[in-house]
Amino acid sequence: MKVSLIVPFYGVEKYIAECAESVLSQTYSDIEFIFVDDGSTDRSLDILNNLIDNKFAGKKSQISIIRKSNGGLPQARKTGLAAATGEYIMHVDSDDWIDTRAVEKLVSKVEETGADVVYYYVAKEKSGGRTHIAKDREYSDPKAFSNDILHYRAHGYLCNKFMKRTLYTEGLFYPVISMHEDVVLSSQLLFHAEKAVLLPEPLYHYRRNNPSASTRGKRKNRHIASARNLLSLYEFYKDDIPSSPLASSWKYIIRRAAKAAVEYDPTLFKEYPYLAEKAGLVYRLCERILCK
Repeated sequence: MKVSLIVPFYGVEKYIAECAESVLSQTYSDIEFIFVDDGSTDRSLDILNNLIDNKFAGKKSQISIIRKSNGGLPQARKTGLAAATGEYIMHVDSDDWIDTRAVEKLVSKVEETGADVVYYYVAKEKSGGRTHIAKDREYSDPKAFSNDILHYRAHGYLCNKFMKRTLYTEGLFYPVISMHEDVVLSSQLLFHAEKAVLLPEPLYHYRRNNPSASTRGKRKNRHIASARNLLSLYEFYKDDIPSSPLASSWKYIIRRAAKAAVEYDPTLFKEYPYLAEKAGLVYRLCERILCK
């Protein structure tokens, strides 16, 4: 079974070597490694090339480095997906790392269960050597998992989901903004999956002590960006909500976005004229007060 392992990177010269070494040191052999340089202006690309030349030269035939102008993490991942030819896809963010046997264990789980999605625990690596293990429960129905992600009752990380490439269809909505973009994409992928199984091991290590990571933005900016991503997802499916991934969650998404409009950015009410109306009476009143 061939696996495509996709690593977008931008401005991570402090971390790219550790990430790339964990990726290129995988014990499983049938992997294509796709690195996407999202317009880095630091030494990330040089460090990556030096690591490959000096330590992984024997794997050069399996490695692709794609360079593109800066467009954000979601679009960099999409670029990597367009080049992928493996049966299964794994994503790794460039300031994180994975266990050396991660792909081997995931392929084994697929072969054992026939699942088209295998999800696993995430070790959140904090400063001072502290680690928190983020876990999800077992889901017998991928659609229930998808719904819980959209309700923020389950982790929407894309990097802890090993997915069949055929799930990445042309009919998916790919977000543009790098905030909760994982929630947007992973919920759609799981909605179309037939079987998802849990591998209860922390195979992925998420660096929580990187102050420049996209998830470290100011609270206001995070909430506004998240609201825009979710509203874009709603607009993509709004003409066919009952048969979409949003069938059971669209009202929650609207209320969450309206709350962000009230607390952080009233202009959302003007950008999305239906927002206050669909969110209910309280938000209609807020709109009248805030948008005078």
